Amino acid sequence: MSFLLKIKKLITCYVTVATSFATIVVFTLPGVVLAQDGSAGAMLEEIVTVARKKSAAESVQDVPIAVTAFGAAQLDAQFVKKIEDLSYVMPNVQLESVGTFPGVQNFSIRGQGINSSIPSVDPTVGVFVDGLYMGTTYGVVIDTFDLESVEVLRGPQGLLFGRNVTGGAVVLRNARPDGEFAARVRLGATDTEQVNVAAAIEGSLVDEVLAAKLVVYYDDDPGYFDNINQELPPPNAPHPLQPFYVKPADGSDVGALETTMIRPTFVWTPSDSVEWVLSIEDGSTEGDGSAWTNVSLQQAGAQPEFATASDETGFTEIDWTQVVLETNIADIGNGTLTNILGWRKVDASSAADIDGSELPIFAAPGYTEQEQLSNEIRWSGSFSDSWEATLGLYYFDQEVTYREARYIWLPPPLGPEPIGVNLQRALGGDMDSTNFGAFWSNDFHLNESWTITAGLRYTDEQKDAQIITGGCSDNVDFDCTFLDLTGDWSNITPKLGAQFRVNDETQIYGFWSKGFRSGGFNFRNAKPNVIPPGPTNEEENNTFEIGLKTDLLDGRLRFNIAAFHNSIDDMQRELNVPDPDVIVLQGTINAGDVTIKGIEADFIALLAENFSVNLSYGWQDGEYDSVNPDFAAFLGPELPRLAPTNYSLSFSWDIYLGTGLINLMASHSYREGHPYDDANNQKFEDQRRTNASINWFSGNDAWNVALYGKNLEDDANWGNLTSIAGLWIAGPMKKGREYGLEINYRF
Repeated sequence: MSFLLKIKKLITCYVTVATSFATIVVFTLPGVVLAQDGSAGAMLEEIVTVARKKSAAESVQDVPIAVTAFGAAQLDAQFVKKIEDLSYVMPNVQLESVGTFPGVQNFSIRGQGINSSIPSVDPTVGVFVDGLYMGTTYGVVIDTFDLESVEVLRGPQGLLFGRNVTGGAVVLRNARPDGEFAARVRLGATDTEQVNVAAAIEGSLVDEVLAAKLVVYYDDDPGYFDNINQELPPPNAPHPLQPFYVKPADGSDVGALETTMIRPTFVWTPSDSVEWVLSIEDGSTEGDGSAWTNVSLQQAGAQPEFATASDETGFTEIDWTQVVLETNIADIGNGTLTNILGWRKVDASSAADIDGSELPIFAAPGYTEQEQLSNEIRWSGSFSDSWEATLGLYYFDQEVTYREARYIWLPPPLGPEPIGVNLQRALGGDMDSTNFGAFWSNDFHLNESWTITAGLRYTDEQKDAQIITGGCSDNVDFDCTFLDLTGDWSNITPKLGAQFRVNDETQIYGFWSKGFRSGGFNFRNAKPNVIPPGPTNEEENNTFEIGLKTDLLDGRLRFNIAAFHNSIDDMQRELNVPDPDVIVLQGTINAGDVTIKGIEADFIALLAENFSVNLSYGWQDGEYDSVNPDFAAFLGPELPRLAPTNYSLSFSWDIYLGTGLINLMASHSYREGHPYDDANNQKFEDQRRTNASINWFSGNDAWNVALYGKNLEDDANWGNLTSIAGLWIAGPMKKGREYGLEINYRF
């Protein structure tokens, strides 16, 4: 018997046993009638993915990679308002905002993430919206209204997405008009008086030629966090943030933000083989700065949770505009030619009271200007019945400007008697980045069961930076000494894998792949003699992954499992070191070589026509194989933002009425405690999320009214944990328990 036949026999045996076991489990439940009607079966609906950049979308269950995808129905069913709301429902995935300034992502997948709000720091998890790569982490905690799909790809995606996806990629796709008239209005409000209004209308402007959609969005959050500061700043210490200073009114809430957005989309199909899609988005967010608090006092029970004694609310102003033009031309050879041209501009200004206390010890206003232009052209199709291919070219250009002022008041005994001392530090820099990539991915179908994947990508990236050195004291004009730095990195990221289809419902896959994160610079170059401003070396990730995907019992039970082993060379880390001169010293370094391994599992079962269960579990372990001796004193044994275990369990139950139905849904998620910083001095405690909702759907699906609760256990946690000169730990708060009412109308 050949080796391949032995493998096939073993796999067939496994599937037979698994099917028998699942049949016993399901059919021993009393009164079970299996069907996929109602909301309970929403999580088992087929979701398609565009992440492999094929000419046609593929079913998530058919692709040989670890990916979790959500369609519009799944997002609505879980009351996902922002991408961050999905942070607890996928194995080994943390889609967190860092919180230093609102709207800045620090996403982490499989223990690879960043700890920084510095815009010169490249992410390890790339975010792509309609094919447009988000060049900085600013303005990336995105609302999900009218999204067609969210795809979270776990593990390095260097072949098709290039650099800065060593942890994975988050691929978002906005819903497009199809020419049929439709409209949707969503009204929402919470017990904390947050109000949300969103609407979408679409139809045909020229029958079967030009379709259009308009989406408008408004959210008004008056602030969630309690203000317990009743004192003005000390009379001999003028407030450092003038004229930005805003003293919260006694008893007022802190953390107010108002967001507006408009997005028109046009789809022009002049012929059966040509399609043009133009999407324009313009939005703004303004309000308070992030709500920082003294975490040390809260954890000790000396200060109420979800409260701040901060002496200032700061401010936030974020404006963004992006344009994406996608062109698809079919019948080019035996495939489709796709071109995605994208432009994005972000202006973000914010100020925050980083120390989170009633004293003006550390205030930090800053602003970021970012503009990018990118273009990807690719062809996807087949050269023969057994050979599919995707090949393309990619260009990306970005300009980033960042300025940050640090106002520091050191009270006695840190400063001299009787009033201490005021210090000022100016930080920041400018950076131009240019990236070029060429890629070729191939699927060779050896027979009906076996497919071999092989491909590679070449990437070249150059960065030119001018960085303030040493932190000068001119916080007004930033008339400082700038250091000129440059870096050029090139890399080849291959992939080689195999997929074996046991039958139409089950596949086993395995692959080796490589990820690449380009080197970079540190805009917060306060002490170059301690942490150099760069450039850092590039980071490389070699990953091995094997997985199983199977649908059983006519698609009523799904089980996916994957195991991975990542070897990261020259891992880049973002240090946060307490320092009496600048409060917290930050910088990017190459920490050493790291190994991360883990297992991920997803289980979904429709146990009855009106009842489903969803379970996910993740385990991961990471450790240093070697440590950079220059920075060994700053590094602890555990990797930050790597939760050893995490799980999520939810159920959905439909109760049928004469017309329409009521759906009950509840979920509980857990993430084990883990370090925030590289030195392991600050740790996130165990985190839990319990959510529940009751939903009424009208018989004609036009109306949906829902009452929901989020974080019902009122679990307190923070976007980051920052040491304030070694005196205490401060952090920007995340919301606790929240109840909401939402009304949807479709016509």
